[in-house]
Amino acid sequence: MISTSKYLSEIINRLIEKQPYDKVSGHTDLKSYIGTQYEVIGLSVPMQRSILKTGYTFSTLTLQDQLPVWDAIWKNADVYEVLSQCIYFVERNLLKLDANELWEVVRLWVKKIDNWAHSDGLSDIYAHLMEKMPEEIYGQYKLWNKSENPWERRQSLVGMLLYSKKRKTLLPAAKLLDMVGPLIADKDYFVQKGLGWALREIGNIYPEETMAFLNKHCTILHSVAFTTAVEKIDAQIKEMLKARRKEQRHKRKM
Repeated sequence: MISTSKYLSEIINRLIEKQPYDKVSGHTDLKSYIGTQYEVIGLSVPMQRSILKTGYTFSTLTLQDQLPVWDAIWKNADVYEVLSQCIYFVERNLLKLDANELWEVVRLWVKKIDNWAHSDGLSDIYAHLMEKMPEEIYGQYKLWNKSENPWERRQSLVGMLLYSKKRKTLLPAAKLLDMVGPLIADKDYFVQKGLGWALREIGNIYPEETMAFLNKHCTILHSVAFTTAVEKIDAQIKEMLKARRKEQRHKRKM
């Protein structure tokens, strides 16, 4: 077992010492904006990535030897930016790490997710790995699609494509949309946001199949999912779908 206490201390100290020199613009309550229960130091993403690029004492290890170190750090950290460093390490070395070994590690990281920022960072990693081992990861998504954990359900949607323009290989439209259908009535806000996002991205590559899906389900889509799903489609088609939703709401009130 890897002892992480000295590594955690090293990372936290490096992050804290940069705080006075890093001005985070925009949201004054970063913890609330991110929606996390983890402690937040308050560093910008560029600063966090710069710190990782500079390296730590264990950065001299081979990437294969660093991976279990970062895995141990992920499992033991309770600071938002420390967890982000783990994700940034994997992102930075996606093309150099063995896909199967990496998947065995990061597959379990979703268990600690409690916010959209880490969730999306992990989705980008999962989507990349899905290109390398589609059947295995799609099978995991099928299980997560039914999970009681909303962040696993969200991964089964967002982790398929994030972002479609970055993907070199794609699953058939039917498989992608089969993951969306079961979560239409999901009660979780972030799952609904992910559902709309997934429909938007699927629509970028499979416009006809996605439009057929929207035509069939637009009246029952949650407003959060619908708004995200149609934000980039033709204006006239968007208005037509909105009119159908409005008509359906009127019928329910009668």
